[in-house]
Amino acid sequence: MTPTELDHYELLDVARDASPEEIERAYRMAAATYEAGSLATYSLYSESESAAMRERLEHAYAVLADSAARAAYDGTLANGTPADPLDAVPLDLTFEEPPRGEIPATGLEFLEAPDEDSVPFDGARLRRNRLQRGIDLDQISRVTKVQPTYLRFIEEDRYDALPAAVYVRGFVTAYARCLGLPPARVVTDYMERFEAGRPPVVATHVEVTRRAVGRGRARR
Repeated sequence: MTPTELDHYELLDVARDASPEEIERAYRMAAATYEAGSLATYSLYSESESAAMRERLEHAYAVLADSAARAAYDGTLANGTPADPLDAVPLDLTFEEPPRGEIPATGLEFLEAPDEDSVPFDGARLRRNRLQRGIDLDQISRVTKVQPTYLRFIEEDRYDALPAAVYVRGFVTAYARCLGLPPARVVTDYMERFEAGRPPVVATHVEVTRRAVGRGRARR
């Protein structure tokens, strides 16, 4: 699934029952990722693509931050036909399959241990595959346009340092294809661990205070 196919909740990477504070925090994090000159995405997207993504994020937040607009939008989701004028904003943010042959063959035959096939593809197994093939992260980065820092975070299972799931899925797909691994299985294995290992959303002191104030007003 590409960003153009995501609904507003998926785009901001929040649950449909997320609180206004959680939606605001998710929006600010996403907006910072795509701001002009951001180190997180400069190697992945052109400025025009980043600008288009910022426009979608701003619109998604504007809808979800307004209780009436959010209720109306939720109604369209329930009907399975989200109607939103900015859903048509053109974005070409798909991850294309890396060109075959761009990473030179090492001449080394690669064989995993017989019992390795039953082991899920986590960061450690991906790293073992890469090292066995004699490929470094910079080579993969040049082909996939994914920053070496993110590739290293994937190998180290640094889930808290990685961006939203939709982008990690693209990174892992590109990584697997570079190594000649089965993308579908690698992505399924890795994303299961990613979703389970992501730290839970924790309300900040300001958010807790806001909620407490809101409850206090409701009692009056």
